[in-house]
Amino acid sequence: MKQDLLVTIIVLTYKDFSGLNKTVEAILEQTYQNIEIIISDDGSENYQEDMFLPFQKKAEAENIIGFLGCGDYYASKEIIKEIVDEFLKKDAEVVTGKMKGISLSNPQRTTCLPEKHLIKLLKEGNRDKIYRKMFNENCFCAPATFYKKDVYDKVGKYDERMRLIEDYPFMFKLVRNHIKIVFMDRYVTIYLFDGVSSGKQSPAICADLEKIKKYVLLPHIEECDRRSRRLFLYNYERKNTKSVTEKLCVTIKYFDQFLYWQYKRVDGICKAQRRK
Repeated sequence: MKQDLLVTIIVLTYKDFSGLNKTVEAILEQTYQNIEIIISDDGSENYQEDMFLPFQKKAEAENIIGFLGCGDYYASKEIIKEIVDEFLKKDAEVVTGKMKGISLSNPQRTTCLPEKHLIKLLKEGNRDKIYRKMFNENCFCAPATFYKKDVYDKVGKYDERMRLIEDYPFMFKLVRNHIKIVFMDRYVTIYLFDGVSSGKQSPAICADLEKIKKYVLLPHIEECDRRSRRLFLYNYERKNTKSVTEKLCVTIKYFDQFLYWQYKRVDGICKAQRRK
């Protein structure tokens, strides 16, 4: 194995530093040694540099970059080594895997991301199918994804109009530009889904999703297949209409998609009942 590849782990923090030590310690426990850690705080008033000792090294040309949220940690001590091996064996530009979610308020409640249908799609590895899916759903988990440094030179940086979900438009851009993404069917990261960026009802999340639809996805909607395009436009137009009459017109216009979402809603209720 090529041990001189530098792996950069960027730990994202905002206000709550209670899980910072656990996150950093989990990185330091990795068997792969050539790692640098960057703590990136999003303007917390209670931020103090003496809370940790940051590693500050100059990144090498073949740097591999990953991200973790404060309180998140890697699924095993070998995972960085396995990620590096995957980059080398598959000549990958991006390597992505799975995440296991744990709730601090309810330890019995766990989740897995990506969801099963997305895992199946990623394992198949068909770039065109993944691209079409990205118009309506992000297929990738940022804390379980690692990037070659030169990927940023090829496609540019993150869209700074987003507050919390910069990874969605960035991954859309990677897929659109045919960056080689390899899926590893392995838990990479354990994350806590009680945080500020968790939960579909978060106003900040909802605001970001609307900006992504308007500024990132909509300009390329004609590149999408008919079914995915109608699904996107149904949700987008319905969200951006105010009156009952306008919403009814959208429902009639995209009646096939209305039926699809009704089926999904009923199916979700049935699955929830079965889990009880």
